[in-house]
Amino acid sequence: MQKLENYECSHVSEKPSAGSETEEVLVIGHCLLNPLARVKGVKPVQPIDTRGANVIQLPCPEAMFFGMKRREITKDQLDHPAYRRFCREIFTHFADLLEDLAVGGIKIKILGVLKSPSCGVEITSVGGEPGKVKEFHHKHAPGPGVFMEEIIKELEKRNVKFEIEDSGK
Repeated sequence: MQKLENYECSHVSEKPSAGSETEEVLVIGHCLLNPLARVKGVKPVQPIDTRGANVIQLPCPEAMFFGMKRREITKDQLDHPAYRRFCREIFTHFADLLEDLAVGGIKIKILGVLKSPSCGVEITSVGGEPGKVKEFHHKHAPGPGVFMEEIIKELEKRNVKFEIEDSGK
């Protein structure tokens, strides 16, 4: 086994003592921390400064379902029972954790990925002609992507209070 010598751990300053502020956890779309998960050729998202924050990084459902060599896709194309079921399945353990944190008084804040067909919160991508096409056409529309819809439904079903918005608006 090769020893990792080039990695250093930096000291993270501690948060103020509990009780003075409500503690918060930031739940973020995968590519907000890992731009390599985005579709090749898509404009990178605005980086998020997570220093000092409690962070939970969601998985990338599109990369997991379609792989890294996937093509651009829209919400219309993802809105299928198999993909929705997959999104619910990969979020279940996160929902358990968030429910437990919320019961303990932790504020839940979810940051989605603007215009994403899966992880958009306020704006998503729609359209995309079926069949063989020379150019991919889509537009942006108000509303959440498929993964965020499933996350919202699951947390509401569990009565977990949360804030949710797109990052980098």
